[in-house]
Amino acid sequence: MGKMRWSGRIVSVVAFAALLLTAGRGAAIAQGNLLQNGGFEPPWAAIPGKENCLVAAPWTAWWIQGSEWETSQGYKLAPEFKLANRGDYPGNRVRSGDLSQQWFHSFGNFEAGVWQQVGGIPVGAKLRFELWGMSWSCDNESKGNCGGATSGDPSPMRFRIGIHPTGGVDPHDPAIVWSAEQNAYDVWTPFAVEAVAKSGTVSVIVYSYPEYRSQDNNIYLDDASLVIVAPPPTNTPRPTNTPAPTNTPAPTDTPAPTDTPTVVPTDTPTNTPVATSTPLPTNTPTNTNTPIPTDTPTSTYTPTVTHTPTSTNTPIPTWTPLPTRTPTPEPMAAVKQALAAGGVGLWVALGAVLVAAFALGQAVRLRRKG
Repeated sequence: MGKMRWSGRIVSVVAFAALLLTAGRGAAIAQGNLLQNGGFEPPWAAIPGKENCLVAAPWTAWWIQGSEWETSQGYKLAPEFKLANRGDYPGNRVRSGDLSQQWFHSFGNFEAGVWQQVGGIPVGAKLRFELWGMSWSCDNESKGNCGGATSGDPSPMRFRIGIHPTGGVDPHDPAIVWSAEQNAYDVWTPFAVEAVAKSGTVSVIVYSYPEYRSQDNNIYLDDASLVIVAPPPTNTPRPTNTPAPTNTPAPTDTPAPTDTPTVVPTDTPTNTPVATSTPLPTNTPTNTNTPIPTDTPTSTYTPTVTHTPTSTNTPIPTWTPLPTRTPTPEPMAAVKQALAAGGVGLWVALGAVLVAAFALGQAVRLRRKG
């Protein structure tokens, strides 16, 4: 809460100082840099309530104030914001121009930085935020390992920059697009990040958090810029609308008729196989299975009758012609004639009768044997 109250007051101070930069802002935009005072040169604005603390206008200072216990242990302290000039030892605290922005704290750490809001941004434009940064971190100068104001046993600085696509200024907002973190010990190091504007106002934010409570934890900034690297893709949606005519391939959907012909023929032939299913006539060969007529050859089994030729051994049928031979009436006729004629003829007739009787007896005997 203390941080938010400070931020409100800083914004009012910076807004007043920004009026002094109106003319310079037009020149910066004409050159493509959308930031005001990207070189951190004058004018400077004092931070109310903080002695000897200055911020290059219209940049705004921010920090996260720790709890009472954290601050008592040297964590999350409110750093000092002030300018650095070329005369500062060891002579490399400014990259270009006469001044640079710095903040620091001795024997403690901090979570702090600066931000600037920029309006008039085309929504959908791709932006690139660039800045040069340097840090100095010395664990304890009494060790003698930080000669020449260089870093010795330094703290990890967690130093980075970011773009908030809709102009937010909360450094913990997950919407911020961040660059990679760098330590940037003792050497001016470039930082860069790109993001797409989601509103007409965006914010650029610088973040730092040295993890150790070192004797010296200092951050330096210079030569910041925000430029549009790609305009909004406003023209592209029109061609994406034009693909509506590509929807005209709906006539290509008319190949549906081509679908129907294929369906009709394929259906009907597949139905006709039902007729082919009518191989019921082919089932009629089941009648061929009706070898029942072939069973009728059971009548052919009647060759048992043909076995009756055993009865053919019984030449009974062959003797049936005997009645035709029974010329019995004939001998009787002869007898009558003999009687009528008398004499020898009578004896001849009797002899014929005896022969016939003998033959008949033989026939009967043979029949009985058979």
